Amino acid sequence: MAMYVYSTGGAPVGFVYETFIHDLDGIPLGRILGSRVHRIDGAYVGEWFKETVVDRPTARPRAIPPVSAPPRRPSPGTGTPRRIVVDYGYPDAFHLLYGPAAAEAAE
Repeated sequence: MAMYVYSTGGAPVGFVYETFIHDLDGIPLGRILGSRVHRIDGAYVGEWFKETVVDRPTARPRAIPPVSAPPRRPSPGTGTPRRIVVDYGYPDAFHLLYGPAAAEAAE
C-alpha cells in the first residue's frame, strides 16, 4: 500500500517510495531527509509534517547536494481525500517540488 502525500486541504498529491516523493503520475520530485524535504536538485522545499510538505517558519532551510533521480514508479492511484483535516497554520509547499518555474507560477 502506498504512503500518500497530502495537500494541507486533505487531497492526495503524491506518494512516498523509500525516501523519495513522487507525484501521482510516478515522477520523482524530491526526497525526505529527517523532517526536511528537498528537490532532486538539492534545493530545500519545506518540512515533512503529518504526511504533508509544509512551509514551517521554525525550520532552518539549507540546500544539500543533488542526487540522481530514481526511476519513475507506477502510480498507486489517486487515493482518497482525508476525512478530517486539521489546519495547523502551515502553508502547503508541495508545489515547490516541481522546481523554481512551477513555484513562481503558483504564486
